[in-house]
Amino acid sequence: MSYTTATTATPSFDVTAKLRSMAEGYRAHRADMRAARQTFNELSAMTDRDLADIGIARSEIRHIASQTVAQR
Repeated sequence: MSYTTATTATPSFDVTAKLRSMAEGYRAHRADMRAARQTFNELSAMTDRDLADIGIARSEIRHIASQTVAQR
């Protein structure tokens, strides 16, 4: 007669790796927000004529800045 023992491996939970991953995600989010803020500030500083020359209405600035982050 033979016996088999089935054991299931429990996934190891690496706290250090999880914290590192969370920190990297936070840094990436901060970099994205910094890029959006910089784009917003640069476009906001332009005159209406300059914006018209590049085909942007002042009301579109916030949307364009948020799209900068989405394209990354």
